[in-house]
Amino acid sequence: MTMKILQIGYLNWASQVEKLPEDLEWFFCKPENIQNFLKLEEEKLLAEFLKDMTKQDNLIEKPKIHIHFNAIVITDYLEEIQLEPLIDTIEAYSLFCSAELDLSSDSPNGIFRRKILRKLEKSKDISTCINFLYQVLFSSQYGAKLKIPEIDINPNFRGMVQRNGHVNTQFTGDFGEDFQQLFTYRYNLSSFPVALELWQEYEKVKGNCHIQLVITPMRRGSLYELMDSLIYNEDDLNNLVILESNPEEIGFYAVSIYAKGEGSLSFGPLHWRYSRQGLGNLVLGGGRYSDERRQEFFYYFNPGDMKPPLNVYFSGFRPAEGFEGFGMMKSLNSPFVLIADPRLEGGCFYIGTDQYETKIIEVIQKSLDYLGFSSSELILSGISMGSFAAAYYAVDLNPAAVIVGKPFTNLGDTVSGLKLKRPDEFETSADMLLNITHGLTEIQIDELNQKLWKKYHKASFKDTQFALGYMKNDDYDGCAAQRLTNYLSQKDVHIYSVGYEGRHNDNSQAINKWFKQQFKRILEDQFGR
Repeated sequence: MTMKILQIGYLNWASQVEKLPEDLEWFFCKPENIQNFLKLEEEKLLAEFLKDMTKQDNLIEKPKIHIHFNAIVITDYLEEIQLEPLIDTIEAYSLFCSAELDLSSDSPNGIFRRKILRKLEKSKDISTCINFLYQVLFSSQYGAKLKIPEIDINPNFRGMVQRNGHVNTQFTGDFGEDFQQLFTYRYNLSSFPVALELWQEYEKVKGNCHIQLVITPMRRGSLYELMDSLIYNEDDLNNLVILESNPEEIGFYAVSIYAKGEGSLSFGPLHWRYSRQGLGNLVLGGGRYSDERRQEFFYYFNPGDMKPPLNVYFSGFRPAEGFEGFGMMKSLNSPFVLIADPRLEGGCFYIGTDQYETKIIEVIQKSLDYLGFSSSELILSGISMGSFAAAYYAVDLNPAAVIVGKPFTNLGDTVSGLKLKRPDEFETSADMLLNITHGLTEIQIDELNQKLWKKYHKASFKDTQFALGYMKNDDYDGCAAQRLTNYLSQKDVHIYSVGYEGRHNDNSQAINKWFKQQFKRILEDQFGR
């Protein structure tokens, strides 16, 4: 797909470079000509549309032409109001200006705040800046893991190894006086046309020991030729490791962990994602947070039209790392926040350390503050794994509404059902139990069951309505909807609920349709949208 960038200024950058990338279309417009530029572009697109039509097509009315740019770059001073005609041509975080420009918003709802204007870093030349934009403005998002169960351990390591499912593998013993390979990931990491960002989960459990992440490129087209290794120490690993794109020379990367000293080390998966090189995680403007255990969540805030409410959507279980629900939430035309949990095989229900949970609340509160909204102008939502987060954090945020599909309440019961209810299915729920409670006994199962209810004991929800869509034969947490209904009815909470025949994953289409309908109902009834 062709990338489209619009530059607004007085010196066309495209005329200053020898050659643009083949699939980059560069547009140029002077600030005073924006209206006329848009009119001409609409006419051009309409002419192309009509040219492609067959003689049998009959136009009843003129088609609506939508102009879209991957980014707009401002290179000379202009007034914010001059850009208003372009507000629907870009997504949030796609509006940039040159580093030397000092542009500020004249209005709380102006395009600089609605699209979140950002400065480009100073560059030595225009060509470098254009190439940087070309590298980071790709449209897709993707991330995955090198999994910790799929490692080959150095046979010379004589210490103790404890494997804990997809949570971690713990090594205890003497790792040597100098750095030695402790293990290697069995499957190599591919080279891609975009830069990659890497994040290794690990903890020092005890002792005086140190680690290195060693990445060895393998020359493209060769079976055996190894290139010089890239070595990252613990200081380097405090930040994301960025692998620059070099697919012409590199085919794969072999990834290993080296260690030295004596003690105990615990390793989770190595996460890798397409990198925006400082302009966001996964997507433009995306953010990430990691706690003291180096466990992460991602978040994305879109100011929309900056009118209430703020809609928050927690992603469901996702083996591929990234956000879901962007199109659905954007179609509601309200400000929204997406939150994603990339831990374990596909998430861990958005619960973890106090630090982790506090940060999720903080991210949502900061988005409310940016918009100038109160908690009565907030909707929390999620389906399946995301439903637990929406219900769980409602206690802290007191939203106007909570919309959940296929809800969970007693996560410990989901683990208990592994043996008889769901053999060989959703076994990662045991990983979740171990990750949160650090055990697998009945005591820990009950502890996980009480995670939600301990919060609910102090909740009032007097100004919050709940919408529950559930499966009548849910095989994950079959009593969740009934438990929530029984509890909320005692608090005089307004509840909308509907049940569908089938198990947890039998009729996602019906739940998704109901979910969108509830959003539209609440937006219309409570917020006049």
